[in-house]
Amino acid sequence: MNISVNFIYIVLIVFSIAPTILSVFLARKQKRSMWIAGLVTFFLGLFTWIGSWIYLGVMNLMPPKHAASE
Repeated sequence: MNISVNFIYIVLIVFSIAPTILSVFLARKQKRSMWIAGLVTFFLGLFTWIGSWIYLGVMNLMPPKHAASE
């Protein structure tokens, strides 16, 4: 299968950038580190393609963090 150079940008957006944006929003909602969630999701998507979506799903199933004062 031939992949043109123009198609690589679409693959990068679908498998790396879109889940990264979603994970940052989810991390903010769950009171988690937005930087760590974004970096892990981006690099998983960049190197494994499907790993970012799996990480986003697992992160969505985890309960939100609670502050120490609560």
